Amino acid sequence: MELEPLRMQVFFPASLEIQEELLKAGFRVPYDKESGRKTPIPVVVSSREERRIRRSRLLKARDFESDGKFAMLSGEKTSIDFELTERGFLVLRPKPIEYHLEEMGFVSVPPRVWGTWASFSLPFSAYDELVDFLADFRNDDGNGFYTASRGSGGRIEVYAYKGRKGKDLGIPVFGYSLGLHGLTLAEEYFLEKAKENGVPEERLRYIKLGLRKRRETKAGLKVGLIWENGRPVEIALKLSTTEPRIRIQGLYGELVGKSRGELARTEEWYIVIHAGDFITALETVGRAFGGKSY
Repeated sequence: MELEPLRMQVFFPASLEIQEELLKAGFRVPYDKESGRKTPIPVVVSSREERRIRRSRLLKARDFESDGKFAMLSGEKTSIDFELTERGFLVLRPKPIEYHLEEMGFVSVPPRVWGTWASFSLPFSAYDELVDFLADFRNDDGNGFYTASRGSGGRIEVYAYKGRKGKDLGIPVFGYSLGLHGLTLAEEYFLEKAKENGVPEERLRYIKLGLRKRRETKAGLKVGLIWENGRPVEIALKLSTTEPRIRIQGLYGELVGKSRGELARTEEWYIVIHAGDFITALETVGRAFGGKSY
């Protein structure tokens, strides 16, 4: 089953593994104080709606308009395939068809210590289709699943998690792969930055800019609903990793953060979960405000 998300954001700047790989190759990541040259690790973004960002934050895009201060990007298309396996696993395969690269804006908490580093938003209209697709894996009582919420005013996000200790993760993730390989804009971006940093072009063939789950990586997928003014409008899927913690030597001192997995030269994008966990989490948040499971 294939669905078209409203938005996709993968925060590769959250990976100290990728930062260290680029530093070892000779890139001055993310900022060289002496030359004033920036080499930020890009965020991969796709948005079905038009997006307006500061021109200085836009690293690469195929089509946009700019007044010099801001860039206006037209709607972009991406998709997610939902594949069931014979053993009851559900494989999510995001496909960034149309996308752009952004620099991280200023944040008070650095992304290397975040839990969530990839997010996908589906329209709420996909709820019934997902529930029907996974009906054979339904767990009607929802035992062992809990909900948490955040937000204020008219916008609230409610997500489900499995087990009392799973609040920071959601439901267990058994494998994932995300990366910057195979993305034409990313290849063009790093080619330009190699020239700026004095890195030999051929070195790019050996750099690993993909991430896969290690056996020891504690990973989860938060499955949630976003409500606006009392109505559900979006299904939110958020990939999080919380352990182990790692240390690298940055340009200006030691950096500590959460591991995002092992480096790999891979073009594959996927997230593997149990189908039963996914539908139970989805129906749990559907009942969160005392309604039916939609």
